[in-house]
Amino acid sequence: MQLIVTAVGDHRGNVFERVIAAIRECECHVKECRMVRMTGGKAGLVQVEGNWNHIARLENLLTALAQTGQVHFHRLAEDTKSVQDDILLYVADVVSRERTEILEEMIGFFSAQGVELQDLRSSCYRIPYGGAHICTMHMLLRIPEGVSVISLRDEFLDLCEQMQVDAIFEPIKPII
Repeated sequence: MQLIVTAVGDHRGNVFERVIAAIRECECHVKECRMVRMTGGKAGLVQVEGNWNHIARLENLLTALAQTGQVHFHRLAEDTKSVQDDILLYVADVVSRERTEILEEMIGFFSAQGVELQDLRSSCYRIPYGGAHICTMHMLLRIPEGVSVISLRDEFLDLCEQMQVDAIFEPIKPII
């Protein structure tokens, strides 16, 4: 069984550490984990795997933390096909002036094409030498079989040109 756990708190709090300790205590295993510090807080996301009784024990421990509003968890449905051989991994990077609609446009574009976002990272900052606000997005895409990569790339770059943003669309390069 699998469980997704999110933890959010201020940077001095130990909510993320308490979640990891609970996972270990319940004899579950962390399949994937991410934590990021954002300004005055931090957020974590953990995918946990374990036997049904260990997951149930973990859910009981996390319920107390969930009452503080800092932890949420969701049991995943059994996945019959965990590894897909029929997908291609591509990366799309976008750099633009900060505009709120760009993130929504990018997510909507790939969703409409049937492309799943495996990972999305976005940040905005002010460049020191000009004072302009810049936004960068890094998207890891799962392109299913049957979607023409060439057409997808052309449509994506056309969209970026219309929105006047800089973009790259390329396959994931293996690390050797």
